[in-house]
Amino acid sequence: MQNEAVKKKTEDMKETMNQETMNQEKWRNRVARLAFLFVFTSALIFQPALFTNATTIDTTPITSSFDNLKAIVTAIISSIGTIITLWGISEWGIAFQGQDGTMQASAFKRIGGGMVMVLAPQIVGLLV
Repeated sequence: MQNEAVKKKTEDMKETMNQETMNQEKWRNRVARLAFLFVFTSALIFQPALFTNATTIDTTPITSSFDNLKAIVTAIISSIGTIITLWGISEWGIAFQGQDGTMQASAFKRIGGGMVMVLAPQIVGLLV
């Protein structure tokens, strides 16, 4: 009776081990298929870049128009920042006549925001 129970237990253990190895084999096959798919699609995507000389393409017409647009936008932002800074300075002077401290704080915030806008092209140049 005990031998039968031991035999049944060992058979159950063998069956679970077989199932585990089968599951591991399934996962290995899935990972191998995904790796092959990744390598194959990467080769298809990057193949033109590998066999063409990208330095022969002239991109100056496109980049020059973007550079002009960037110069216009940064000039507009700097101009608005100058106006806001001057407005904040005048607001700060007016706030000295009143007794409300929040007016002075908002004037300092306006001055700080205007200075950030004035320095925005330089800040973007540092970040990019």
